[in-house]
Amino acid sequence: MFSLKEIFFQPLKCQPNINTLHVHRNLTTKYPQIFLVGLDGLGVVVEYVQAANEFKAYTISLQDPAFDCRVLSMELLPISKYNTSPAIVYGYAKTNGISNNDDCSSYYFDRVQILDNNTKSSTQNRLGFAAKYMKTIITKNVMTNENEVLLVVAGADKLAFFSEKNERTLQDVTKIIDLYLPELKQAPGNVCAMDLLLICDPKTDQLKQRLIVCGYSTGLLDLYITDVQPDGSIKTTEKTLEYDSFISTVKFFYHNQKPLENEQPHLIVTSALEPAVIYRNVSMNGLTDPVVLYGTDSQDCITSSCVCDIDLDGKNEILLGTFGKTCFICRIPIENYKCNKYDGLTFIAETFPVCRVLSLAASAFGILALDLTNDGLDEIVIATTKGLHIYQLELSEVVKLIESRLEKKSNENDNLSVTSH
Repeated sequence: MFSLKEIFFQPLKCQPNINTLHVHRNLTTKYPQIFLVGLDGLGVVVEYVQAANEFKAYTISLQDPAFDCRVLSMELLPISKYNTSPAIVYGYAKTNGISNNDDCSSYYFDRVQILDNNTKSSTQNRLGFAAKYMKTIITKNVMTNENEVLLVVAGADKLAFFSEKNERTLQDVTKIIDLYLPELKQAPGNVCAMDLLLICDPKTDQLKQRLIVCGYSTGLLDLYITDVQPDGSIKTTEKTLEYDSFISTVKFFYHNQKPLENEQPHLIVTSALEPAVIYRNVSMNGLTDPVVLYGTDSQDCITSSCVCDIDLDGKNEILLGTFGKTCFICRIPIENYKCNKYDGLTFIAETFPVCRVLSLAASAFGILALDLTNDGLDEIVIATTKGLHIYQLELSEVVKLIESRLEKKSNENDNLSVTSH
């Protein structure tokens, strides 16, 4: 039977904001590190220590010693030619006390380097708007086919783009964004969710198609499908829908945990009032083939989403964190979802598409799935208003599943041997 148990909890003094849960890989230990920052700028870094067979937590501070601050958003910049170690970029407001409103004296975003579990400030930028949303985008320059790292900063009616100039400076490239992402040149600034997917030729690594989806606080959903022509020119098609409430998460994904050749991507969209929706085969169908995940609107607003193969059958599931202290685990309603090559763990009280409801200690503000312990199995990391929670599959169930697969494989080989004789 399928079940999860909580194996680690790290409280925060002050609750986190949405979009302040992130991960990067420690260059020394090669293990992932989880970052979670509270509204007050105090946060934790959590990492698995193999020698001790346990998780360790380290405190970090993004506070300005001269001011109180309220962290609005946070993002990690990857290691690059300008970053010898990962960098945290965060938007914040200087206040006269921790506050949840926007009546603040000034807005900033800062960039700090992560060195030996410590942070070192390298640059501070004043903004004319509240940086409520940040997103790192790694895209290919259509002209050179080289990767470009861009930081999207959005808030109110402002949308700005930055690129790394050196280890200390982020350069504003908003005025020339059409050289990088022309699809977003006219995008409004009230973005609250964004994702990007690059589809490249597997033989040449040349960009074939770029998908960008943006969700807005007004409920607007924009999908941009950009095809790269053989002569290098691009053709962009825009698809638009309107929801009744703000878009909380958007994410491209594949049905198979290891995508098959020429497999088409899908899109999951969640909003404040409506059930989650999957748009199938978006690169071909756009937003014309929706499937509603009924029941996912029953526990207040969906705040976070994640895609992973949690039952180990080779097919991805969708995890949805809610403000109502619940995590939904959903099977993906694709036509062949039952035609799996491998049997997976059995869900308890399975009802389709919501196959499991995980009760949480508090409202969920972020969710990730990754192998923290390097044992080949993903742990589930959930940020709530109380702190950081890590869940793990019951290993006894996984062992039984592996034994069952080995026995099945052995029987198949025996049958083939008998048939050949």
